[in-house]
Amino acid sequence: MRMVNCPKWDTGMLNKRKQKRTSEDFVRAISLNDPACIGVDLVALLPGGDNGGAKLLSMELVRNLSRIASNWQFVLLTSEKSHDELAVLESPNVRRLCVLQTSAFNSSPPWIIRVRNWVYGALRTSLPRAVRAKLDDALTRAARHVHRGTILREIGADLLFCPFSVPFCYDPSVPVVSIIYDLQYHYYPQFFSEEDRRCRERNFSETSRLANKLICISEYVRKTVLQNSNLEPDRAISIPIQLFHRLKKPSAQDVDSILQRLGLGGNEFLLYPANFWAHKNHRMLVTAFVMYRARHPESNLRLVCTGALDNEKKVLQEAVCRMGQKDWIVLPGFLTEEEFTAIFASCLALVFPSLYEGFGMPVLEAMALEKPVICSNVTSLPEVAGDAVFYVDPRKPREIANAIERIATDKGLRKRLIDKGRRRLAESGGPEKMTREYLDVFLDVMRKPGPGAHILHGIYPDGWAGERITLSYGKSSMARCLEVVFHYPHWAPHGDSSIVISDQSGRSQTHVIKEGETVTISFDLLNCGSILQFQIAPVFQPKALGMNDDERMLSCICQEFWITSATGRDSLL
Repeated sequence: MRMVNCPKWDTGMLNKRKQKRTSEDFVRAISLNDPACIGVDLVALLPGGDNGGAKLLSMELVRNLSRIASNWQFVLLTSEKSHDELAVLESPNVRRLCVLQTSAFNSSPPWIIRVRNWVYGALRTSLPRAVRAKLDDALTRAARHVHRGTILREIGADLLFCPFSVPFCYDPSVPVVSIIYDLQYHYYPQFFSEEDRRCRERNFSETSRLANKLICISEYVRKTVLQNSNLEPDRAISIPIQLFHRLKKPSAQDVDSILQRLGLGGNEFLLYPANFWAHKNHRMLVTAFVMYRARHPESNLRLVCTGALDNEKKVLQEAVCRMGQKDWIVLPGFLTEEEFTAIFASCLALVFPSLYEGFGMPVLEAMALEKPVICSNVTSLPEVAGDAVFYVDPRKPREIANAIERIATDKGLRKRLIDKGRRRLAESGGPEKMTREYLDVFLDVMRKPGPGAHILHGIYPDGWAGERITLSYGKSSMARCLEVVFHYPHWAPHGDSSIVISDQSGRSQTHVIKEGETVTISFDLLNCGSILQFQIAPVFQPKALGMNDDERMLSCICQEFWITSATGRDSLL
């Protein structure tokens, strides 16, 4: 797939820039007035509200970055799931390019997958090798995505920006800036499955290894990143989220219509806007609200919890019904932005009893809408809210219930918190300041040469490789050799695996591994450093072939990956 109206750059100028960037002593002079192309990796973005605040920040950043850096081109690298939804971001200097498509196979009913796999297995044993190879290739192409390794070069990217942390489209010749939202899995591992914890740790490790700069959404997150990694302090920077004026209040007529549709009255409810994740602490809030209701049965105050994740919402809804509170605790689910803004602007107060927050955007949004806030006193929230909220210990329901009682009955307290919130926002800056801080990071990274250390990309922690492995290695005064051990399982869906190795000097090797074989491949490395590419074909997706739920595109297994010199072996796995 190719992007329509792709940015038109001078190809010669681009090539010169790429050549200069590989020089360690070159510092590129670039400003906002110079042309540049930024790839924005939005492959992980999901439709609807499942990404929480990360999606809101990502979309607002694209709007503001493209507005301020009007001489730059922004190419949104998307997945099929959310490609259409991102059309609202297109502008004269913003274009979309879908780089992940998996629907061709995954939309098939299970019985079709089983029949197809049976026919496929039977044909493979009887067809001639040449015909079998074409069948393999056709089945692979039906489920595979666009070649993600070269896409950054094709669009002439000067930088890859990853709002969802780990790069999907990666090229070692293109510098990377990634956002880190939190390391919650380190502090609340009980909220994650073992596989999810491994996945998050893998993504954080890979992001830390590949990104030239990590942008943390609060100083609290930056401290946890440095505590849980070997990063140099200057590779992580904190830029607080400043999108508190994002919500535009609808007209009074629209507000009344929306509230009537949801069965709500103005200033008669507390609002908790959060997806139904475990760390959002909904159960504790519900318990506290029931305690408040028991103390004040005459009160008309209700609790409204908005957010995505239908399965989790259903579980909470059942608990609310068992407690006999379905008339007082409302769970409307994921709302449109207009609906959400209407109820936010109409609530009595925001209640935010989260156990863990990398930032906590709704706290500042409430201040912008002049609403008092009941807020947790943990993680990043004191840094975000300052003295402008009513703090509670989120693990103590009685404390939350007491805070609800104070907010519901003390009009003077509500006014004092609103006034403090107004002053807090005045000190915070705004989206313009935040966006320019991001641009300063982009400029700083583009002006500096990349890291000289070895960077290996394309091998998963379990040893499986995708369609492409990239090794970027630096200079050395001694001779070095790369040694890689590949294994192609006997049960793999293709007869063999082809591996083409090439580097920037034009050297290349081709190797074929048959079913069940293990081979060792050697390749001499250049003293001046280079980028080595392994192109492996064919690939397959286990889920598409009905093997299991693994959606990765896999090729073969990499058992060892060494750089060998006179001083010994350096393993990169």
